[in-house]
Amino acid sequence: MTVDWGDAPAWAAFAVSVGAAGVAWRALKHAKTSASASEISAQAAVRQAAAAERQVELAEAAFEAAREEAGESRLPVDTSAAREALTSPKPGYVAWWCELKSKNTYVLRNIGTDTARNVEIDESRIKCVVRGDTRADEVPPQASMELLLIPVYGAPKPNEIWLRWDDHPEWAPFPLPA
Repeated sequence: MTVDWGDAPAWAAFAVSVGAAGVAWRALKHAKTSASASEISAQAAVRQAAAAERQVELAEAAFEAAREEAGESRLPVDTSAAREALTSPKPGYVAWWCELKSKNTYVLRNIGTDTARNVEIDESRIKCVVRGDTRADEVPPQASMELLLIPVYGAPKPNEIWLRWDDHPEWAPFPLPA
């Protein structure tokens, strides 16, 4: 068999085989790098497992020491303050919860145990159009106020509203859900 130096398909096959050899060599290089990284990762996992085991041992030792200390303590414990706090009647309070009813409609609900009287929402701090309940004479427990905030002409919807009522005469910020 003689080599014909003008044979185009032979030269094309030679070029393809050289390219394949280059790709194979590069893949081998990446495989070695990946194997090295896997080995480092495995060593780190072993170190983490050992550290976790040590943490468990320390936690068990601390628990055992606390148990021994509690067993040795003979000091009387005064539980009268806790008993009084748990059994005495609790004063009423007002607490607010806000939910997004629709895109621009918010429901502000009194989830406390007392009626909020003379409730006001500070409209001066709201830059968009405001519709709905911004004042209420009374908001009993579980009752709500509905507020519509319409962002028009580039005015943004607020992130919060400011409230006050008889028991809380200072303006207080209240976050609105997004």
